[in-house]
Amino acid sequence: MKKRVLEDTFDTMEMIVNSTGALVYVIDLESYELLFINDRCREVFGNVEGKKCYQELQKDQIIPCTFCPIHQTDNPLLHPIGANFEWENCNSLNGRHYLFNDRIIQWKNGRKAKIQIGIDITDQKRLEHELADEREEAIRSFEALIDATIEGLIIFDEDKRCMRVNQVAPLLLGYTDEEMLGRYALEFIAPDSKDYVRNVIQNNDQEPYEASMHRKDGSVFPALLRGRDIVLAGKSIRVSAVMDITHIKAKEAQILQLAHFDSLTNLPNRLHFCEKLDDSIKKSKRSGYYGALLFIDLDHFKAVNDSKGHMLGDMVLVEAAKRISAVIRESDILARLGGDEFVVLVDTFETDKKRASADIAIIANKLLYELQKPYLIDNSDFRLTGSAGIALFLGEEYTLGDLMKYADSAMYCAKDSGRNTFSFFDPILQTIVEEKIYMIERLRMAIERQSMELHYQNQVQVDEHNMVVGVEALIRWNDLERGMISPGHFIPIAEESGLIVPLGEWILREAMKQIQSWECDPIKNNWRVSVNVSYKQFEKETFVAMVEAFIEEFDINPNKLRLEITEGLVIKNTKEALEKLHRLKEIGLTISIDDFGTGYSSLSYLKKLPIDELKIDQSFIRDLVEDPNDRIIVQTIISIGQQFGLDVIAEGVETHEQYEQLKVMGCKYFQGYFFGKPVDSLSL
Repeated sequence: MKKRVLEDTFDTMEMIVNSTGALVYVIDLESYELLFINDRCREVFGNVEGKKCYQELQKDQIIPCTFCPIHQTDNPLLHPIGANFEWENCNSLNGRHYLFNDRIIQWKNGRKAKIQIGIDITDQKRLEHELADEREEAIRSFEALIDATIEGLIIFDEDKRCMRVNQVAPLLLGYTDEEMLGRYALEFIAPDSKDYVRNVIQNNDQEPYEASMHRKDGSVFPALLRGRDIVLAGKSIRVSAVMDITHIKAKEAQILQLAHFDSLTNLPNRLHFCEKLDDSIKKSKRSGYYGALLFIDLDHFKAVNDSKGHMLGDMVLVEAAKRISAVIRESDILARLGGDEFVVLVDTFETDKKRASADIAIIANKLLYELQKPYLIDNSDFRLTGSAGIALFLGEEYTLGDLMKYADSAMYCAKDSGRNTFSFFDPILQTIVEEKIYMIERLRMAIERQSMELHYQNQVQVDEHNMVVGVEALIRWNDLERGMISPGHFIPIAEESGLIVPLGEWILREAMKQIQSWECDPIKNNWRVSVNVSYKQFEKETFVAMVEAFIEEFDINPNKLRLEITEGLVIKNTKEALEKLHRLKEIGLTISIDDFGTGYSSLSYLKKLPIDELKIDQSFIRDLVEDPNDRIIVQTIISIGQQFGLDVIAEGVETHEQYEQLKVMGCKYFQGYFFGKPVDSLSL
């Protein structure tokens, strides 16, 4: 019965061993005979029971396996019962990888043996190899990545000593990799930045910052550093990225230079000078000393550029800057605003305005004296002068903008005084300038909005009916803020500012529109309309074409339009003026010389002009009755007109006596208050 129980137990154990997927052997330690193999072993290696293990379980193995830990001793039998061994092996027969667990036991008949259980771990080993390969590839990729960056990367340990670098860091700092390892972080920082960097490290700052670093050879360079504190394998490390920003700093300096200094003379520019002027105003307030702003402009410098070219003109500007610099003190500030405009900022160290003015006058005279010396440049001898405007200031009496404006106005006053001189700012002058600026802006708005209107004054031919033969178009401006403004006030401003061109264009268009509107009027359809033309308007190359376009647009008879021009307009450019006048005559317009007798009045040009009328200026009519000289002039003009076959019209006729006197002299056409004031078209 007992035997039967043992056999059943053995059968049960064998069933369990055979049901597992592992290899199970029992090997005699002395003979290496396989005393027992399970079914899994038979599947893999065949029926090898009773045979030597090393011959059947390995390929071409003729001696016991040296890699087996039990057989690595001289006598395996010396291992005690119960000894346990774990090891791995890749089988040479099938290439499979196994994890073995060996245990020394007492086998039948007292034989010492080992039970060897082998688990197939081939898939696990393959996965391990794949993971290892991926890890190595990741490491290689990481190293390639950090070596490819333009920044030097330095990894510091917990003690802030270098433990690793990329390829860029040693090149950047002039060390080898080995020389950098173990060095303390601050060893790479220049002395002037060490305290700052030490604070960054101690505070674990993570934001980028700038510091000076030094190389192995001692040279210093500006760097941008970015530090990151991270925990790796339970240890705190700091990764620092270093970028040499020498070129960036150079570019910043260049940009700063361009932003604050003139590229031609290297003097402060307008932006930089205004900053200095603002500081000087505040300083003057604190100290009580007068400051002075000198605005200097070279006289007729444009002629140098036009005749010799801008390159030589630039050389003149550089020389002028040197001369001004040589006169002023080191504490004074010279700047170039642009073109040929220079400004000088002076601290007078005077609390008395008269003494301050006297000191500045001395400086201004010295400057102008230096500027008028010959300019010997590129084998050319230039003679230039300068004009200077001076604005004194004490504290915050004036704003920065006001001071610049006042000094500029004073400079133009110096130019008006004949140039090569200086002028102090005059508040009355500034009021005039500001009024002119205001009027220009209001006039521009009026032209753009077409808020002006034309009035018309009759022109009468002497006969029994004193018949109206035409009208003169006269501009009128009723400003919303100032009310009615005299043409004598705004026309000169329009001339000076150039607004006379668009204004004159509008007047011509409106006059032709009026001629068109009178086509069906039985009385006014024969009237001609006279329009004054300014020099700036007439000199435009497109003037004749514009007139033609308007005539075509309104489809009027050009003979009904008479253009009034001045003598000066013809004299300034006789050839071009004659060509335009002949083209206008070919179109069909008639031409009048306005204010005749007040200009050049030369028969030599008068005989060449294709004109139809002479207009006697009202200045000769005003005292005609009392002044014999005016009578002689008027009589002469009438005679000239008669000799050349021209109409002669007297303007400004206001009294019956004037009218009678003119008739006696032979004048046939009249215009003035005696015959009617200028009125709008509906009141004619």
